[in-house]
Amino acid sequence: MHRLLILISGFLLVFGCEPKTERPADALSTARVFIRSSLDGDYKMAEGLLWKDSINLLVLKELEKSYERKMSKDEKEAFKNSSILIHSLDQVSDSVVIISYSNTYQKKKMPIKVILKDGLWQVDLNYTFSGNL
Repeated sequence: MHRLLILISGFLLVFGCEPKTERPADALSTARVFIRSSLDGDYKMAEGLLWKDSINLLVLKELEKSYERKMSKDEKEAFKNSSILIHSLDQVSDSVVIISYSNTYQKKKMPIKVILKDGLWQVDLNYTFSGNL
């Protein structure tokens, strides 16, 4: 019986104590966590912050494929070590925010749209690649 308790305790320690990341509460934090996750190659985390429509899911999957197949180990490391630079934040409405950002490795300004949908701030990649609100 004692061994069973030790085994169960060990199992709970290993599998039950995974730290949970709280979802960001505002548009800027959502964008930062999404960008950081993308730079780090953590596309599971990035997907959790994405507005899940067919185009967004397809774009994210393509970004992940490109990260995995086309980037060298050195490029991946450079992205992981880069910092996020926020250039501007445009509050389009109560539920739409456009953020202009770059990273210290690539240094290319890019927009990211964050929308408030179903009470959660979510990234909408449609804008990043089409420019359409």
